[in-house]
Amino acid sequence: MLSHLSFINRDKVVMKLIKQRCKLANQQSIIEQKREFIKKTSLKFRKDVRNEIYNLFPPRKKWHQIEPKKRYNLDSVARNELRLKRTYQWAKRKGCDEDWYINLCQKADEIVRYAIIRDIGIEPPYVTAIEKKSIDKERKIICRPICCFSMYDKIILSLLNNYLTSLFDDYFLKCSYAFRKPSKEREQFQHLDAILAVQNYRKCHLGQSLFVAECDMQKFYDTISHEVIKKCFIRLLQRAKKDGKIGNPDLKFVKRWFFAYVDCFDFLHNVWILNKKPISHPVWKNVKNSKGYNLEIQWIDKKLLDRRLAKKKKGRVGVPQGGSLSGLIANIVMHYIDMEMLNEINGKDILYCRFCDDMILVGVDKEEVTYSFQRYGKAIKKAKLIAHPSEPMETKCMKDFWKGKTRGPYEWNETGKDVYPWVTFVGFDVNWKGNLRIRQSSLKKQMEKQTRIANELILPYKYGKLPRYSKETIYESLKGRLISTSVGRVTFWNYHNNRNIHSWMSAFSILDKNPWSENQIKSLDRHKQVVLARAKKKLQNIQCTNKKKKDNLCENHENTFTFRGSPFSYYGQCFVYKDL
Repeated sequence: MLSHLSFINRDKVVMKLIKQRCKLANQQSIIEQKREFIKKTSLKFRKDVRNEIYNLFPPRKKWHQIEPKKRYNLDSVARNELRLKRTYQWAKRKGCDEDWYINLCQKADEIVRYAIIRDIGIEPPYVTAIEKKSIDKERKIICRPICCFSMYDKIILSLLNNYLTSLFDDYFLKCSYAFRKPSKEREQFQHLDAILAVQNYRKCHLGQSLFVAECDMQKFYDTISHEVIKKCFIRLLQRAKKDGKIGNPDLKFVKRWFFAYVDCFDFLHNVWILNKKPISHPVWKNVKNSKGYNLEIQWIDKKLLDRRLAKKKKGRVGVPQGGSLSGLIANIVMHYIDMEMLNEINGKDILYCRFCDDMILVGVDKEEVTYSFQRYGKAIKKAKLIAHPSEPMETKCMKDFWKGKTRGPYEWNETGKDVYPWVTFVGFDVNWKGNLRIRQSSLKKQMEKQTRIANELILPYKYGKLPRYSKETIYESLKGRLISTSVGRVTFWNYHNNRNIHSWMSAFSILDKNPWSENQIKSLDRHKQVVLARAKKKLQNIQCTNKKKKDNLCENHENTFTFRGSPFSYYGQCFVYKDL
């Protein structure tokens, strides 16, 4: 093998190429799925988007099969990855001489060679913008920048991220819940561990008033200082070397590529200047702007840091959003803040949790929580980070309370003056009894997704596209898509204790049954039924040329899933059929 390094060799590169191949196939299938129910004569010709990665692998009919039991718990991308992995391993074991295998090995060796000899840094990522939110009053669309590296750099940086995450994970503290190495002790979705910690602390202090402080960084990935990143990284790397976890050859190589990743990007130079580009520029190609709004990528508030003085005060800033190492960098920088906080708490009855740049402090003594919160503020200033301004807690209604990002300490209990019954963290709300409910913004997004799925299927017919199949077939397909998106691949023979790992419900699998969560889940089921009813009404007005299957949408079907308790509903899979 070409490489004597721990984290990169031919086999590891091939595994990343397999991931790339399957990801591209999935993107293509999503596009084809949107066009599946439109007659081909009314579709525009699309160029074949396949690239060189497709030519590195055999045709799909030659991929090795996997057992039915293993297939069930995998989504389509994971199934394809496993099939290709077995195909490659079989070819390697048999000494295959087919062209695809030879080309794949040559490509992997070429990437390994590129990683070893590259010593002049890497090219800056290509930046595209996606819509974050639209402000109709100001006729403005706020965008989020997404960065994409070349294929070779992407594969190497992904392998480097895997290696460093494993190398540093033992050093990171238990209070850090994001971008950690997967383990049996951790939930599949790591935000669930964070909310469980808050819930358990609340349950251990039932009947008591607790005091809460929250902090969220402003434009965290766009303001993080390169100087601070490198200092924190070197400290962790030296600790790993001292502990014998990394040798000199790996250390030099890892340091070179990590620094190259940091140095290739500067937010003000690579992203901020894109605001000067016209709306016809390719950087805005992924933003739907039918109303001709102004497009803007925001930075921090001018009151907190003037942009003209930013370079003098902070130097080069920002890491690429969408880059492999950016999540790890967040943990590296915040690790030393975590250490300061735990040293400050040191035995006090205070809970400190951090999920990336989102932090929460909970304690029984208001003064202790206040002092710890102040120490946190000083620690992030020392790291050249900027928090959202602290919000005043004098709110006229609870609607104002949910808008705050940095606030507290405030009292967390059932009733009383200036007492707040709910705490919000990582997509959940926790009440004074330790009950959970879904955060309102997350609930709203799921309802919007239900509507979007229906619109993607039905709206093309409104604009002149012709249906490829019968109305009944289109309607049944929409129903199946809404079910699989909401609760996973549920059938009549597997709906009991279904893990729902490929669905929206999996992100809220720890939700407990209480009046608030029950009402939310019922509202999702109601909205899904409304979406289906609207779709049925629209389909009735469409002329379908396909007569192979009789349309009978007007009939009252008994096979439509019911609201409460159905195996295919949010309610049934969340509360009735779940293994508690």
